Amino acid sequence: MKVIVIGAGIAGLMAANELAKKNVAVTVLEAENRIGGRIQTFVPESFTNHIEAGAEFIHGNLQLTLRLMKKAKMGYIQSGGKMCRFRNGKMYSNFAQTKAWDEFYEAISNAKHDLSVAALLERDFSSKKYETLTAEVRSMAQGLDLADIGHLSVFSIREEWVSEEPQFRPLGGYSALLEFLHNDAASAQYQLFLREKVQAIQWRAGYAQVQTQNSLYEADAVIVTVPLPLLQSDAISFNPPIDSMNRQFAEIGFGEVIKFTLEFEYAFWEKQHPDLGFLFVEDGFTFWTQLSEHRPVLTGWLGNDYAPEYQNQSDDDLLAAAIQKLHPIFNDFAIGQLYKSGAVFRYTKDSVWGGGYSWMTMKSKRAIRQIKKGIVSTIFFAGEAFDDGGNVGTVEAALKSGRYAARKILKLKNH
Repeated sequence: MKVIVIGAGIAGLMAANELAKKNVAVTVLEAENRIGGRIQTFVPESFTNHIEAGAEFIHGNLQLTLRLMKKAKMGYIQSGGKMCRFRNGKMYSNFAQTKAWDEFYEAISNAKHDLSVAALLERDFSSKKYETLTAEVRSMAQGLDLADIGHLSVFSIREEWVSEEPQFRPLGGYSALLEFLHNDAASAQYQLFLREKVQAIQWRAGYAQVQTQNSLYEADAVIVTVPLPLLQSDAISFNPPIDSMNRQFAEIGFGEVIKFTLEFEYAFWEKQHPDLGFLFVEDGFTFWTQLSEHRPVLTGWLGNDYAPEYQNQSDDDLLAAAIQKLHPIFNDFAIGQLYKSGAVFRYTKDSVWGGGYSWMTMKSKRAIRQIKKGIVSTIFFAGEAFDDGGNVGTVEAALKSGRYAARKILKLKNH
């Protein structure tokens, strides 16, 4: 049996690893010149510390991620610190300025039927006394989920937002996990081709022909792991068309984000705020520290609605704007003199990925269940957008989705 995996991100590598170790011939086609997709750990020019261009957290005690990291002999560390907010010239030692959050959490916990976050706010929190709550809920959705509260599912956030599970980071970064999956799959049955952007898939039951800008490849089945926006925008042509699947893709939300990393001479923020973990400031800027490792690196981003405002700014101008946001918070420090270097990563609609990561609408769960079935045992889909287990948008979701698609194919092979 021959299988083509489109995309060498973590979902694609997980699927390929699972198949190759069961003696299935696997060909992985990757459009970029490296593996990893939206995951990349590296030391940029003029930096001294490694940084993560994309995913960097382990969102709780996630079994598959942690088990694979153990196999890869990777360590991890808890990411601690307080979630703080700077507003109107003052620093607050937690995200919320209003006690109405307790009422909000109770409302989402008691919801009997799913609805959008905006609809719940309109129904239960429309009076003037909840204006601050509404603003903070919208800020949380933008900064955490990259989501539009007009469509964000209440059911999808009620565990995530109230979770007290610890958060972790892989020591040394996520790229080591990608390398492990790639090397662990290496065999005569496994091939990886970089700079092979897939343009079209012609298929029928039990056969697929995949066309790139350079070559044609044939297989018995295909696993497509490109980011959801590329499927939503028909970046890959399917013949015959997959109209029913396209309707399911449209039911899943996907946010955009501009991420940036700032490196300084030392972690000056620890002098005034030694337990600072996350910092929400005005105009959509969110920062987080490397508190557990005390590295002199601040990472931040502008999520969803705020990203287009900075899309046309140069990297230098965006980094300057980020530093300017820090001045009133840490006004005893010459931040400009301590600043060493910065890097910007754009996961917007205009980027090669089409955005940052997915989030759940009220119709997403049903859509994902249909997508996971695949098409006539020939075309399958995997990625962080296609796991219905509650971890959508995470590395764990991508790993589970890639494994699921591979195991569907293995069942076909064994029959």
